[in-house]
Amino acid sequence: MSIPERPVRQSTAEHYVNDEDFVDIRPWPPAELVGQLVAHVALGRRGLIEDDEDADVFERETDRFELDAWAKLELTAWMAADDTQILATPIGNLIDTQAERCDDAAIVASTIGWAIYVVPFPTLPLATDGGAEQLVLDWAPGPWTPVRNVVKAVRVRTDEALAVERERWELVAWRCELFEDEESIEVDQDALREAIDELSDHDLVASDGRDFILEDGTPLNELGADDLDQIAHEAELRLKTLNWVCGFGEAPQSAPLFLDD
Repeated sequence: MSIPERPVRQSTAEHYVNDEDFVDIRPWPPAELVGQLVAHVALGRRGLIEDDEDADVFERETDRFELDAWAKLELTAWMAADDTQILATPIGNLIDTQAERCDDAAIVASTIGWAIYVVPFPTLPLATDGGAEQLVLDWAPGPWTPVRNVVKAVRVRTDEALAVERERWELVAWRCELFEDEESIEVDQDALREAIDELSDHDLVASDGRDFILEDGTPLNELGADDLDQIAHEAELRLKTLNWVCGFGEAPQSAPLFLDD
């Protein structure tokens, strides 16, 4: 059955709203969504095992070995070669890029988790506070539970809900790309102002009338460079994941960021 197209605004610095733009949302089936979620949770758990200094090395290595062996049995369809290598790497030997991949995987997993109601929040938090990630860690099967045990209980959010949330993160990702070039500051300010004005009748991204704001009311333009970079990174992960959930790309990490690129 074909899922009807829904209007989704396309975000660029030159022009934000065009009500004639559509994307054809065709979510992946529940088995694929769950498979990717559990594969990314496995990577997130691998990072947590690496960082668990309260357990001795033998216990941590045992946990890593079981996670790796179970993933080889249950998750090969959803894990890239680089990710498989992360699980196979002994404790104490992850390089920085691998550890970062584990951290990122938790964000990806919680985004998929939102799409299938494992994360019941109306929207995903900006910025990440760890709550959504803990929910998917608690829910996802691990050694030695078959992934198929949880697929039948999964419900996917409506295409309209998916469209709205991916649009929301498209806006945040677009905002984070503004003001990087001093020569275009005024153009970016005008574009942001126009976007906020046109958003005034839509409950998408909270603003103070001048910029988008975090849940605690902090405008993005008041964040330090490192904090804003982190928001941008999380927004990119969430947007690419939601684009994948909606049917664009073969895996979350290879999905496009902006659909009109």
